[in-house]
Amino acid sequence: MDVLERSHLKIIQEVAREGSLTAAGARLNLTQPALSHAIRKIETRLGVKIWRREGRSLVLTQAGTWLLALANRLLPQFELAESRLEQFANGERGTLRIGMECHPCYQWLLKIVSPYLDRWPKVDVDVRQKFQFGGIGALFSNEIDILVTPDPLYKPELNFTPVFDYELVLVVGPGHPLRGQTYVVPEQLAGETLITYPVPSERLDIYTQFLQPAGIAPRQQKQIETTDIMLVMVAHGRGVAALPGWLVEEYAARFDLYPVKLGKNGIMKQIFLGCRETDEEIQYLQNFIEFAASPFLTQSRTQTP
Repeated sequence: MDVLERSHLKIIQEVAREGSLTAAGARLNLTQPALSHAIRKIETRLGVKIWRREGRSLVLTQAGTWLLALANRLLPQFELAESRLEQFANGERGTLRIGMECHPCYQWLLKIVSPYLDRWPKVDVDVRQKFQFGGIGALFSNEIDILVTPDPLYKPELNFTPVFDYELVLVVGPGHPLRGQTYVVPEQLAGETLITYPVPSERLDIYTQFLQPAGIAPRQQKQIETTDIMLVMVAHGRGVAALPGWLVEEYAARFDLYPVKLGKNGIMKQIFLGCRETDEEIQYLQNFIEFAASPFLTQSRTQTP
């Protein structure tokens, strides 16, 4: 027996649906003689009779009836598969896997993901947290599609796009003596308990851009993974923290927090979205980057809900 082909199933389905070779041929863009020849060829190749003649009508044999049931099951799946593949090719469907190298950026990401999913109803979003400070390798190994990071490492075959600027500020509670200061200098943090995310100090800007250049270390460092708990501790005078200004503004009313500039000139940062150069033609991925950098979202990020 020769190989059963999709075109065979399509002919069987159309002849059964239309009830005549002429009508079925019209749907298949074949003349009646060409369709008759195709039917004989199918039966020869498969080595089994699919139709029998009853007067002027073609009636399916037992084998033909089974093949028709198979065609009715498989052909819609082929059509769906082709439609999905076309959507993948056009960047209209897929799963956008996002790796995070920025603890407080989860709050920002929520502002992006919700309207993005509305815009792309056939695209799913998967946020991967395990790539904290391992995101470059995850991009190269195709484990993620986009890396959210404040510290891009420029490598061949990767592109990083800045999506918004922010200022890193010191956060203090209502009774803290630094509240109301125009700015702080490193020496003023020497006696403080500094609350940070569980990240090595060499990856924390409060150390690399503020304390270490001045040869200063805080009295104590406490590591807390959850932003809410960190800010509750700050609000209750258990320490100070360095966080993005936009995040402090959002939480200020809830936790009675006060931002203070780090140094006279402040510490300005950017959030970048990194992706592989080979993926830049994927429409839904590129649109996520464009959407994240849009002026409307940049403005709404700084507004207290």
